[in-house]
Amino acid sequence: MKEKDAPLPTRDYVKQQYNQIRPLMKVIGFFNKDIAKKTKDLEGQFEKIEQMEKDRLEFVERFSPMGWTLYDNISVDIVSEVVSESNDEEAEKILATYHTDLDHLERLGYRFNISRYEAWRELYERAIERANHKDFLSAVPLILIIIDGICTTKTGKHPFSGGADAPVFDSEVSRPGGISDGLAILGSTRRKLDTTEISSPYRHGIIHGLNPSFGNLLVMAKAFNLLQASIDYFDRRDDEEERLEKAASEQREPPWSEVADTLMKNQEARQRIDEWQRRPEISNSVIASSDDNSGLVAESPEATAAQYLSSLEAKNFGSIAKLTIDFPLRSIKYRAGKHREELGELEVTGWEITGIRDEAPAISVVTIYLRGVYDESEWSGEQTMRLIYGDSEYKSLVRTDSNGSWAVMPNFINELWATMIRSTKDNIG
Repeated sequence: MKEKDAPLPTRDYVKQQYNQIRPLMKVIGFFNKDIAKKTKDLEGQFEKIEQMEKDRLEFVERFSPMGWTLYDNISVDIVSEVVSESNDEEAEKILATYHTDLDHLERLGYRFNISRYEAWRELYERAIERANHKDFLSAVPLILIIIDGICTTKTGKHPFSGGADAPVFDSEVSRPGGISDGLAILGSTRRKLDTTEISSPYRHGIIHGLNPSFGNLLVMAKAFNLLQASIDYFDRRDDEEERLEKAASEQREPPWSEVADTLMKNQEARQRIDEWQRRPEISNSVIASSDDNSGLVAESPEATAAQYLSSLEAKNFGSIAKLTIDFPLRSIKYRAGKHREELGELEVTGWEITGIRDEAPAISVVTIYLRGVYDESEWSGEQTMRLIYGDSEYKSLVRTDSNGSWAVMPNFINELWATMIRSTKDNIG
């Protein structure tokens, strides 16, 4: 793709669109109360986006020099909380608690069940185990070894020698304050022995024994922070091409005939929205199961959920791919392989749909009780599945539009791992 044709990152594109449409909406709002209200709502949403960007810049200015790295999956609420805390020491305590929370670390551990990171799963599990026992001296070197291994394997370069310097499209982790800056700070060379306590995981000093006093919570938290940033970076790098193509398609200037057609469809959609009625909510009742789902209404969200769950039980990854939202619109073969990696050795052996809630004309949430096996141990638990009604490109449609179908949000398998982990913890407890 030529540089002049390259799409804008999402944040810049949203700003551009907002700045273009805002003056027109202001004018129309003088004559239409509904448009005036929508303009006010839009301004409120954009103010939140601008505040998030301000929080990001302040985070980078204050905490990047301390060895903290900003990445895509970091909680925006945590970023807001720490920049609102004027005391740096207290703010670092908040960041340390967030990055060493056991549930947070176990969710990150899910990534080590897919093939691209599986080689380091045992090291990560041991690091978690040592972290849980506050054995910082053991946990920190393990985390640094994992970062070294992932980056060197992915790029052929050492992470602290430019292995993660290449920018990645539309990625927070490759912006200023992201992984490149984090690695530059934490990769600084130590020339002589220094026994004073450090507060950041300086890789060279730790691995070479020149900063032996690294056994504290803050060093471990920043090591986990850098590991999360590394995984975010390589995940975003792996699907960069597909995201670039999707962004380029979405940002192209449509011809007037297409604009007119879209306006007509929007008018029809508004009418469908006005006519749509939410179904009564169902909860704590077995509606369908892996043994019998014949009573479900065809093409309903719960029927799609049952089809997905049956495919999951049978490990039919092609069917799972067809039923899962994929905004980059990658091939079914590619997506099936991704889901195979994500599921790994986790098995679903049975399920029951126990609840249905319609949240919006294009959104329904299904509650499911699942049973399965992992590592020869049985597990069970409840979780929700969010389904979106949309067209072939996963753009939302009102469920009464005959041109759409239901699809499952792509985080379901991720949450499935969390359900298994919670069940395993409860069984041990």
